[in-house]
Amino acid sequence: MIRFLILTALFLNLAACEARTAPPMQQTAEPKCTSTPCGNTASGKDPQEENIEAGRKMQDALRAGDDDRKRWVLPIYSTSEKPESLSLDVVRSAGLMLRLAPAEGQLTISTPSSKHVFAIAGAQGAGTVCPKYNLYVMDASNEYILLKRVCRSFEYKPGRYAKSVTYYLYDQPTGTMRDIWTASASGKDDPIPDANPRPAVKRIANGYQFDWSGTYPGETGGQPHEIHNRFTRKLDGGQRTLACTKVAAGAGRGDASACEGEYVQRVGG
Repeated sequence: MIRFLILTALFLNLAACEARTAPPMQQTAEPKCTSTPCGNTASGKDPQEENIEAGRKMQDALRAGDDDRKRWVLPIYSTSEKPESLSLDVVRSAGLMLRLAPAEGQLTISTPSSKHVFAIAGAQGAGTVCPKYNLYVMDASNEYILLKRVCRSFEYKPGRYAKSVTYYLYDQPTGTMRDIWTASASGKDDPIPDANPRPAVKRIANGYQFDWSGTYPGETGGQPHEIHNRFTRKLDGGQRTLACTKVAAGAGRGDASACEGEYVQRVGG
């Protein structure tokens, strides 16, 4: 466990470097040390360079490993330039995987028998308010993925900023994706507006139950907000979809109000 935490720290150091807008080669092109050996390391390399190499080895080990949950610590960055960094095996035994095409803003979720393509963000250069983002797998099985998208801070006008966090529920049997929780922030120094507690879904017959109670980020003295949504597989116009019913807390019955969140546009598959 201690070894894994150490490796995780090394990976996070690498991830922070890869998340920068500068190309990776610019980050490590020249050693920064003035002494020989550099930083008193046995190899004579810059200590930061050694950390980056260790982080890359950890990424390679996680990608090659059979533990799905350990592999989920690897984010997909929209600014990544290496093809292997734009895909992730989510549930290897089921062949369930993600692949991001940042130029088009499209996310492909596939298995050996299915392929669904979603417009997860705007195309690059299209004036979107989420031009740079990270994708994280929070939970998954052979039938669903709980995915988090973090839109990094973006100055869309002089002195005007936007950043956001959105959680998505993908259902493989229907090829449907819905956003189930989202929050945004506009201050330059505002923290990333993530959910506390972290959203989670519960498997139920023919679908999922989503219950969340908390205060949205940035709400000073705000009242806790509750979400109780039930997602079930239904036929709509001859096609299967993941329909949502808002459920009264503790009552187990639907009401007439609309569910939070919308469908994510499916553009292929």
